[in-house]
Amino acid sequence: MRNRRELTHLLLLLGALQGVSLAQAQPGVQEGQQQRLIEQIRVGEALYRDDLVRDSLTRLESIAPDAPEALAAGIRLALRQQDQGRAETLLARLAEVAPGSPPWRQSQLLVRLSQPWGRQALQEARLLAAAGRADEALAAYDKLLAGAPLDLELGVEYWKLRGGLAGQRPQAIERLRELDRQYPGNAALRQSLAGLLFAQARNREALQVLHQLADDPRARSAAAQREFDYLDELEPGTESVAGWQAFVDRYPDSPLRAEAAAALARQRTLLADPGWQAAQRGRRLLEQGHDAEAQVQLRQALRSFPQDGGLHGALGLAQMRLGQREAADASFRQALRLDRDSRRIDKWSDLRAANRYWLTLQQGEAALAAKRFGQARSLYGSARRQRPREVGAWLGLSEVALAEGQTGEAERLLLQARQLAPDHEGVLHGLYRLYLAQSPDRARVWLDSLSPEQQRGFAGQRRTLRLQQLRQAGEAARARQDWAQASASLQQAVELDPDDPWLAYHLAGSLSEQRRHGEADAVFERLLQRQGRDPQARHAHGLYLAASARDASALSSLEAIPQAQWSDDMRALAARLQRRYLLARVEALQAAGQEREAIALLQAQAADGPLLAEGLLRLADRARQRDDHARAQDLYRQVLTRDPAHAEARLGQIESWLELGETARARRALEQAPPEFPAAEIGARRRLGNAWAAVGERQRGTALLEQLAGEQQAPDVLLHRDRARLLASIEPQRALDVYARAMGDAGLLTSGQTSPRDDRALTLASREQDEDDWLRRSLRSDVDELYRRQNPTLRLQHDHAWREDSTTPGLSDLETDTSIVQIDWPLAGGQAFLRAEQVRMDAGSFDTDADGRHTEEFGTCSFQGRDSAGRYQALPGCLGGSQTDSGTAVAIGWRNERLVVDFGRSPQGFEIDNWLGGVTYDWDFAGLGWSLTASRRPLTNSLLSYAGSVDPRTGIRWGGVTANGVSLGLSHDRGGRHGVWSQFGRHWLHGKNVADNERTTAMAGYYYKLIDRADTRMRLGLTGMYWHYDKDLGDYSLGQGGYYSPQHYYSLGVPVSYAWRNSDWSVLLEGSLGWSYAVTDDSERYPLQRLIARPLAEIMAQSEPAAFGRDNFRQDGGRSDALSYRAQALVERRLSDHLVLGGGFTLQHSRDYAPQRVSLYLRYTFEPWQGNLSLVPSPLIPYGDFR
Repeated sequence: MRNRRELTHLLLLLGALQGVSLAQAQPGVQEGQQQRLIEQIRVGEALYRDDLVRDSLTRLESIAPDAPEALAAGIRLALRQQDQGRAETLLARLAEVAPGSPPWRQSQLLVRLSQPWGRQALQEARLLAAAGRADEALAAYDKLLAGAPLDLELGVEYWKLRGGLAGQRPQAIERLRELDRQYPGNAALRQSLAGLLFAQARNREALQVLHQLADDPRARSAAAQREFDYLDELEPGTESVAGWQAFVDRYPDSPLRAEAAAALARQRTLLADPGWQAAQRGRRLLEQGHDAEAQVQLRQALRSFPQDGGLHGALGLAQMRLGQREAADASFRQALRLDRDSRRIDKWSDLRAANRYWLTLQQGEAALAAKRFGQARSLYGSARRQRPREVGAWLGLSEVALAEGQTGEAERLLLQARQLAPDHEGVLHGLYRLYLAQSPDRARVWLDSLSPEQQRGFAGQRRTLRLQQLRQAGEAARARQDWAQASASLQQAVELDPDDPWLAYHLAGSLSEQRRHGEADAVFERLLQRQGRDPQARHAHGLYLAASARDASALSSLEAIPQAQWSDDMRALAARLQRRYLLARVEALQAAGQEREAIALLQAQAADGPLLAEGLLRLADRARQRDDHARAQDLYRQVLTRDPAHAEARLGQIESWLELGETARARRALEQAPPEFPAAEIGARRRLGNAWAAVGERQRGTALLEQLAGEQQAPDVLLHRDRARLLASIEPQRALDVYARAMGDAGLLTSGQTSPRDDRALTLASREQDEDDWLRRSLRSDVDELYRRQNPTLRLQHDHAWREDSTTPGLSDLETDTSIVQIDWPLAGGQAFLRAEQVRMDAGSFDTDADGRHTEEFGTCSFQGRDSAGRYQALPGCLGGSQTDSGTAVAIGWRNERLVVDFGRSPQGFEIDNWLGGVTYDWDFAGLGWSLTASRRPLTNSLLSYAGSVDPRTGIRWGGVTANGVSLGLSHDRGGRHGVWSQFGRHWLHGKNVADNERTTAMAGYYYKLIDRADTRMRLGLTGMYWHYDKDLGDYSLGQGGYYSPQHYYSLGVPVSYAWRNSDWSVLLEGSLGWSYAVTDDSERYPLQRLIARPLAEIMAQSEPAAFGRDNFRQDGGRSDALSYRAQALVERRLSDHLVLGGGFTLQHSRDYAPQRVSLYLRYTFEPWQGNLSLVPSPLIPYGDFR
């Protein structure tokens, strides 16, 4: 009562203070005052104090008469006072100032419910709720309330109802808390909230609400009763003791205090009892699943409380879990006899029934294990009658049927059990075992029929089945050398069983066969992280490393296991690795230039046995590889001194002679005493066959390799590659078949692609790869070269060339169009070509004067000078006209790997045509590549030099210059980062009515391979060039040649190139910067005097009596230098298996010379071709530009 009076005085004081300040309130302050008055109204409504509501409402109406909350509060007050007219008036006003607002919707609902029909509908909903028909009641409320905001009374009523429905309680709690914040202190609301919190097991929060209620004198008694009931239901313990103590302290004047104090005393006594403590420990252990420990504590507790039915039941549960079925049954009987808690009696009854069921099953299992099948069937039948819908008995009966060999009956029983429990793990596993016994495929099909959820329970079984299937697939793929499929299957197997060392070994081996070495190493890295101390894992790892010649690492891996734990196979592997390791050390010493130390090491550790000979042979082979044949021969002799019949040493000696070009000596050695090898030495016999072929006995060598091919059943890439090489020049198609077999052995083709030969697959497999070793690289290269040579090819190309510099029309202003058709076809072990070119050259038209004449230095058109009297004399210029010519050239040629021959004629239709051709021979000697060319080639610098022209004044034809001579090329590139080349030439230049000339050239270059991969190449280089011409014949006067011919020409260039390709594109980008310096001597404008006899006579007659000297025709020499650049781009695009489209452009620029060229070409191969596009695109070179 005191609290209520204080609250009333506080509210009145706040109202008075507010009233005093109303007159002085500013608009911004009024909003705060308005909100405080609304809160006071709600407090009054929560406490059922309409006097407080009226007072606050009066003040609110004075500052905000049309505030929606003020109007809504007035409506609620009018309805409580049953003033229906005022409520409706206020509602009409509210509809005007705030239609559709929450206050309006709430007020409209309340007015509607105050009508007779509204009161009746609300009463019906309340009756449904009181009758326990909560769902119907909630539907009635929802229909009646229509989602409108609720006031305090309806809100408590509605959310209390919602809180009693499944899943609705959390939302109801939150809404009631929200109402409590709006209407603080309402006892009914807080009682409902506490009830819901207790029902939600949020006991601490519920107690907090009850404690708030205890501060309200009107609700204190109810709060105490609810808290008492809660504490009375708690199991005795520290929490209940603390609760009772707090209750006694909080409610000293409650009628319940005496009972609470008595409960507190009892529980304190109980907590001190060792038996009770044992009972609590036992229950906790039981909840935690520690059944054996729980049983001990519960037995101790029963000694203190033998009449506690709950303890007997708990003991029975522990015994049941431990499989002590009979003891559990006795405990449950005691629990049922002694326990008076109705909630627990049903539990003990259910547990006893379940225990008796499992006891019967246990007895059935014992009978089945003892092969007392009849007794087992009877017991399982009894269990099925006890619980016909439990599957345990059905499973037992199926096991009995299986034990008696009745597979069909077992399946029927299991299927019936599955109808009862479709997802039961025991039933599903029983069916799996039944089907697995029939066949793995049957089990796999059945597993596939299960739902995804059911299949998750068979992950282990499916893994076992899948692992078995993948092992078989991997072994089959390895047997047919389908390494891609093998690695795919084995990778999946390793993922299923990552600790199997032999799975890892086979997977790593399959990956290595595909040159995927990093992935192969990673397989063992993962294995050894888990199984590094397992001898089997180390043995497998050692074998893998030994297969890739990593002997030191293999030994280290074996030594990670103490030798006492080694198997015999591990010891044999270690011995083999130590031998190879010794030989590797010997080779390393030799490579470092310490051959004497290498031999000493051999002699120290190998004594005089086979290992010494093997080591010396290794040293000899390495010496041959570096072209040190003298040293190799010496080492072979050391072996032969110890064993004159040593076949390997004799064969190595013969091969060395062949590489030195001493074919006759090698032939004598083979004929006098050919080395003999055991049949198993396939590699040595293959080399012997190659040696016979190299000395000219190709047929004998081929026969030996064919014999080996018939004997060798295992894959042998080298044998078939060498067979194909011998067949390539005589039976190229058969050679391609053999190459296909070699690629199959190398894992580059499948068996279905090798026989019959799949040309598309063959050429696709010939594409170079960065990870290729020397054997695969040579195999792909051989296939690519032979297949291209044997593939007839039609090429169409058009070139357009022009000059962008300050040219002279009619002379050097040249545009050239060249259209080319060429067919290539295989011929006589090489490739022949036949081509036709249509060439059109246009030098433009001369600039003429008003009379249509010109005096350009062309022919004798500029015949002028001063006579001895100093008078200017000149013959009339020539009539203007264009300088064009066109014609068709035909050429034929043939080439193989050493010889290139071509023969043709410059375009028919040119003013002057010439027979042309060349012969080039390539060979290797002393570590260098050599190339010797003899040729007759046209000079295409100008229309005059290539096609020839006619002097308009004399009618003399002149031009058509050819270079006749030889050139020698040298190169050195051992496959490293560096390369050099050079070329030297000497040519004699002749043309019709053109002065003879001589040309000497020397060129050299160096390049560095910045990038050198299968499909990407980037080079940077340096080139130097020197030309010397005996005469300067670069002008267009009669007798001149129209080609650039300085007496000395020097140039330096820095070229850079980048080439890239993929399966369908090939691109080359080139550029260079250069500097050149040229010197020309004084020369004669008309170097052949006989050609100008007539015009000279005319001008001399014109000059009489003065003389016209020939010094008028002298031309001064000079010196010049210039910077230049060049850029080129070429691109090819594969359109299909037969068509390739290509094109490109070239830009050059230097002082007075800037030729440009664009080209477009199409290449058609008659046979399918999917090999590498050339890394450097290869357009045709016009025949006039052959060198």
